[in-house]
Amino acid sequence: MKKLTIPEQTIERLPLYLRRSEELKTQGEEAVTSDQFVKDLPGINSENLRKDLSYFGNYGKRGSGYDIPRLIKELRKILKLHVETDVILIGAGNLGTALLTHQDFNRWGFRISAAFDKNPGVIGNEIGGIRIQPIQGIESKVRNQEIEVAMIAVPAPNAQEVADMLVSAGIKGILNFAPVLLETPQTVKVMQLDITSKLKELNYYLKEE
Repeated sequence: MKKLTIPEQTIERLPLYLRRSEELKTQGEEAVTSDQFVKDLPGINSENLRKDLSYFGNYGKRGSGYDIPRLIKELRKILKLHVETDVILIGAGNLGTALLTHQDFNRWGFRISAAFDKNPGVIGNEIGGIRIQPIQGIESKVRNQEIEVAMIAVPAPNAQEVADMLVSAGIKGILNFAPVLLETPQTVKVMQLDITSKLKELNYYLKEE
């Protein structure tokens, strides 16, 4: 049987649905209609919600809408947040330090289990409870602990070299903060978070207005 292909836009919206569900739960809501659910989700309508969720099952009931506690549970399962995922970080500069001290990772099922850098000035330092290791130790760490996800927070000129090292070690997913597009095999999923490009894009729209 051919595997169902889920649109990328649907996957991108799932974390928004989970966050919205958590907000509704905090507000004391047990069940809401699709229109109520998307009320505070700009650019998303009730049809988007129903279609997106239909790829994974039937979560709404006619007349009562969506059961919020159940939806939270199912969304966490779909996003595989019910199992803790170990992540490694490469780059312990200003951005890396911010990531290491960020508190929300654990809440959403992710744990930065190791951090690496090539700067002798930071190797051995402890940041956010994680001791910075020399970059040469990446491959053994990945293989020994079967880690599949990595975050790159190094300067652009070094990012591709780091990505090659990660791919060679067996990493399957990369979240790249460096302002450069990485070349990786199709089997490795790369998510790009280029903050400066987004600021430039935002500036363009502001100036256009």
